Amino acid sequence: MPFGLTNAPASFQHLMNDTFKDMLDRSLIIYLDDLLIYSSTLKQHQEHVSAVLACLRQAGLYAKAEKCQFSTSQTEFLGFVVSDQGVAMDPSKMEVITNWPVPKSVHDVQVFLGFCNFYRKFIPQYSRTAYPLTQLLRKEAQSAPFAWHNDAQHAFEQLRSAFGTDTILRHFDPTWPIIVETDASDFAVAAVLSQTFDQGARHPIAFFSKKLDPAQLNYPIFDKEMFAIVAAFKHWRQYLEGAKFQVQVLTDHRSLEYFTTTKQLNRRQAHWSELLANFDFVIQYRPGAQAGLPDALTRRSDMRPKDRGPSLMQEHNPGNFQTLLKPHQLRLAVTGILTVKSDITDKIRDALPRDPWTSSLLDRVHLGSAPPGFVINSTNLLTYQDSVCVPEVDDLRLLIVQGRHDSPAAGHLGRRKTLSLVRRSFFWLGMSKFVHSFVDSCETCRRIKAVQHKPYGHLKSLPVPPHPWSSISMDLIKQLPPSSDFTAILVVVDRLTKMAIFVPTTNELDAPKLAKLFLRHVYSKHGLPTSIVSDRGSEFTSHFWCSLSTLLGIENHFSSAYHPQSDGQTERINQVLEQFLRGYSNHLQTDWSDLLPLAEFSYNNAEHASTQLTPFFANYGYHPRFSFDNTDPASPALFPTTRSYTDQLKQLHEYVRGELVKANSQLAEQFDKRRLPAPQFWPGDRVWLSADNIRSLRPTKKLDYHRLGPFSVSEIISSHAYCLQLPPSMKIHNVFHVDRLEPYVANTIPNRVQPPPPPVEVESDLEYEVKQILDSKVDHCYRDPLFYLVRWVRYGPDHNSWEPTSNLTHASDLITEFHTANPTRPSPTPCETPPLSSFFLGGILS
Repeated sequence: MPFGLTNAPASFQHLMNDTFKDMLDRSLIIYLDDLLIYSSTLKQHQEHVSAVLACLRQAGLYAKAEKCQFSTSQTEFLGFVVSDQGVAMDPSKMEVITNWPVPKSVHDVQVFLGFCNFYRKFIPQYSRTAYPLTQLLRKEAQSAPFAWHNDAQHAFEQLRSAFGTDTILRHFDPTWPIIVETDASDFAVAAVLSQTFDQGARHPIAFFSKKLDPAQLNYPIFDKEMFAIVAAFKHWRQYLEGAKFQVQVLTDHRSLEYFTTTKQLNRRQAHWSELLANFDFVIQYRPGAQAGLPDALTRRSDMRPKDRGPSLMQEHNPGNFQTLLKPHQLRLAVTGILTVKSDITDKIRDALPRDPWTSSLLDRVHLGSAPPGFVINSTNLLTYQDSVCVPEVDDLRLLIVQGRHDSPAAGHLGRRKTLSLVRRSFFWLGMSKFVHSFVDSCETCRRIKAVQHKPYGHLKSLPVPPHPWSSISMDLIKQLPPSSDFTAILVVVDRLTKMAIFVPTTNELDAPKLAKLFLRHVYSKHGLPTSIVSDRGSEFTSHFWCSLSTLLGIENHFSSAYHPQSDGQTERINQVLEQFLRGYSNHLQTDWSDLLPLAEFSYNNAEHASTQLTPFFANYGYHPRFSFDNTDPASPALFPTTRSYTDQLKQLHEYVRGELVKANSQLAEQFDKRRLPAPQFWPGDRVWLSADNIRSLRPTKKLDYHRLGPFSVSEIISSHAYCLQLPPSMKIHNVFHVDRLEPYVANTIPNRVQPPPPPVEVESDLEYEVKQILDSKVDHCYRDPLFYLVRWVRYGPDHNSWEPTSNLTHASDLITEFHTANPTRPSPTPCETPPLSSFFLGGILS
């Protein structure tokens, strides 16, 4: 034996492999002196056992009878319990680990994890569960005194309880479909390999998890989720490569569904595409709430890869060369290309006697009394001016119009062109009405075609306020270059005098900070308004701001989704302000915050088109001093017969109101010339929604649908605004102006089957609206350890989710309310300043 006893195990294993080389991995598994014989039937098993005993006899080897088991369906082998049902952990070993004492040193942790690693394939999400313990083994952790913290204790108890479960991994059977479930977190990836057997139940075959290395920790979420799939396929290559059925991959990251067809792949993703090209698989989205194993760990949007050329996966994937037409579309295409096909003509010929109209014409043709143009051609078809007469039997007319409208060869043309195409070959009474009804109720046409008529909805102006600063509008100009630590502008406008206030702020402005700016710049100078008009930004629609407005007696008016005209006044002033800054800011655009006072003065000192007065004069009754040389004339008295300044201001404001009413009337007269009267919808009516301002997850807007739906009207907000019942995948506000909607024309043709609506997947800049914070917890496995259980607006309890604090930047008021009511739950570190709501409400209401 070379190198002495050190090489004894390897030499003995080589002897056993050589002795039983004809049976290895066919009916026999060997590890040193342990032999496991397996067979499909008892008869085969007897033959296999006899063959093994014969080899032992021939090699001069002996088996100890006391340690042998024969003809059993379950046995212990190398620390596992192997049966016809699958592989399980040895119960005797489990007793050891469930009674394992709490580690007192790094060495104790190493021993415990070493034992656990042997059975890690039975524990789903093993890497994630053991993460706090593996962190104790890092070099920097070992250099410090051993600290057994709460997270380590929790992980230790989780592992011990996980080993107490009766997890059985079924034997892999290549004759059944394969399912791979994957998931990724900030620090680990995990996967489950399972199969659906004849009973219809899904059974796990194997678990896999891997801790990410430092480079992989920097992957964007899209790449982490995709890496989970790649790692699983590499780990289970022996099962997945050359599988009989297409492997079904389930993920909670919807964007991965388009990985094999996307044109945008970075180098890493292109390399993964080459690796996966050897496998036949399909990636399917499965919401995280429906995932059993592995659990959904993160719900973040992916980072888009940079533009690249066609990937190898895209060029060589056989799935990309499959037919683009579904079977029914192909049949319709053939029908549209050929004028009269034999199967259609046979059906028409057979149906002629069964329709009263065509039956009567046949009789009259035979008698020679038919109207001019009706004849029977050489194929025994009734024709009118060479067009085949189609009886109203067996939906023949419907089939013909479908072939000349729905098929790719026809192209979903409009009324006139579809009717012309049908008339070339066919004729029946009421054809125009039938075709028009068919085209008008075609759902595909409504989705793909742009609106050709004027927008709906006459101008409906907001009522003119009775006093200055009794009604204001607010908006934010965001994403500006940094200027003195400011990145945004809060624009506040009085709706009567048109006076504006420009306040520098930041992109991170939330409701409490907004309230502080309101207190400093509006309330302190002009008092409380009775109403505020704004868009649906999160800072305006938050629970904090709405509750504060209710307490102060302020009525909020929000614009409908994708309809900025609802607050056209502020939108216009934003344009004026941006124009001013564009003309006076420096080349680097870093001094715009210093220019805001001058921009505010310039705007307020300029005559407004609606009132014919400057906002400053309309507000105060005099013009400000403009120059420094005392050449400015004194402000003229608008009402010279009035002596009291108070009376002058009162008459001034009445004059402004009258001018605004007149301007609104003139504007409405011009505006309504370009509009159609708004259609009236009722709850339950179905409507189409314009997709002009809605970005979907499809590759390009040019080829996307013009309209989405149809959706049901759930509530009438006003004569020009409606609330729609949207699917959960559309994470947008569900109140829309009438010019975003189109009436739905119901199908009236019997037996017509419309194609199912495509899935609606919207990539929206609007956020989920938080309704309530239900609970909090701390998970130190994440960089952002504090999580909150969130209930969302317009979603039920089944959609509640745990979210890190970084995802709840605009819900600080709800977080404050939760911790006030639940002081014992985990909370962030105390703030340096008290909550804004306390001193703001106290300062105003006390």
